[in-house]
Amino acid sequence: MSRIAVAHTDLTAKGGGEGVCMNVLAALEGRHDVTLLTLTSPDIDALNRYFDTDVGDVTVRRPPVVESLLERTDLPLYNLENAFLSRFVDSRADEFDLVISTDNEISPSIPAIQYVHTPRFGRLVTSKRVGEDSFVDHLYDRLAYRVGGFDAEEIRNSRLLTNSRWMANIVQDVYGVRPEVVYPPVDTSGFDPAPWEEREDGFVTVGRITSYKNVKDAVRIVDGVRERGHDVHHHVVGPPTEEAYAAEVKEMADDREYVTVEGEMPREELEAMLSTHKWGLHAKRHEHFGMAVAELVAAGTVAFVPDNGGQQDIVEGRDELMYRTTEEAVEKVHRILSDDDLREEVRQTPDTIEERFGRDRFREEVRALAAEELDGRA
Repeated sequence: MSRIAVAHTDLTAKGGGEGVCMNVLAALEGRHDVTLLTLTSPDIDALNRYFDTDVGDVTVRRPPVVESLLERTDLPLYNLENAFLSRFVDSRADEFDLVISTDNEISPSIPAIQYVHTPRFGRLVTSKRVGEDSFVDHLYDRLAYRVGGFDAEEIRNSRLLTNSRWMANIVQDVYGVRPEVVYPPVDTSGFDPAPWEEREDGFVTVGRITSYKNVKDAVRIVDGVRERGHDVHHHVVGPPTEEAYAAEVKEMADDREYVTVEGEMPREELEAMLSTHKWGLHAKRHEHFGMAVAELVAAGTVAFVPDNGGQQDIVEGRDELMYRTTEEAVEKVHRILSDDDLREEVRQTPDTIEERFGRDRFREEVRALAAEELDGRA
């Protein structure tokens, strides 16, 4: 039985990356001696309930002091957290045959599989000055890079994975090697898609209510669709993680009887809502993958998304479902809402989503990748 470390900074975030981590643990435990290396104290039972996983009594190791240090600041120190994790993994390297990082780059001195949701250190590896990032951004990256003892060559020599073809292009630009695309695990088990004619003629937008999710743009798109003569409504579902922005979204909803801000919903209620509505609407650009989009499609909705990011893979690159501006979104939504034949052409079946993005598929891929790495390094 091989000794495998699964490395993840903080499972309390309960995002897509944490779902990847929990499913990696579930895929490997019982077949290998698995240890979770992390910076904070995870509640495995709560995570199992949240992600509908079945991780057992996994061994957890955390570095001393780091958790209390992170608790003292409200700032998002993601790169520094990766640096702390990388140092911690390397300090225990002789205890393991393989490490699997499920939370972007680390720089290990042992064989590694690294799932890169988005490169943490692209600004440093690619150029000292990239785009419009500030001097402070680069200074912070350099500090975290040094604290973590990162070595770009060690990262390149790992087996790199990522979550979409769009992100694979970015990782390749940064590190000069192309990662394998392994789509993250989408939980389709709770969906019970209603027949189309029994569904409500409404949109659902799912995700944190924060400015980078462009939730207000989604509301404006529905405004435009209604102006084109379609009697549709709109549910906004997700936790309000940016207080001022969430208040603005709520104010918009209060002015529109057809928009409801649901906030964070229990999983069962969310699954029921997605399974009984016709349309999905996502507005975040440059999405790494788009778990919410995959769930919208898995539940049987027709989902509209921006024309960049990993969500392109989910809608199979269909131009009819992708938009650049709110005005273009209104036109494309209007066209499909007005054409039943076109709607049936672009609509995917839940079985297709399960085959392409389901959890069983993901776990099989993880087990195969781990076996290949362990056999290749034996």
